[in-house]
Amino acid sequence: MTNIGATPAETLTWAREEALRQGLHYVYVGNVPGHPGESTYCPKCGKVLVRRYGYAILENQLTPTGGKCPYDGARIPGIWN
Repeated sequence: MTNIGATPAETLTWAREEALRQGLHYVYVGNVPGHPGESTYCPKCGKVLVRRYGYAILENQLTPTGGKCPYDGARIPGIWN
C-alpha cells in the first residue's frame, strides 16, 4: 500500500478511544512513537503494564507476575512466561 499516506495520529487516537468506549481493554496505537496510547494499561487501575516506544518494549510488568497487575492483582489475559 505504497500509494496512500500514513493514517493520521488523530485518527488512530480516535479509533483507540472508541474501542475502549466499546469495552475493549487492550487496544494500543502502533507506529506513533511517543503516543500515550502505545502502551498497555490495566483496565482496573489504569497503570502502565507494558510500556512501548515504537516497536520496542521498554518495560513489561506482567512477566514477573505471571500475568497479574502488580498494583491491584487484576488478571491480564495473555502468555507471560
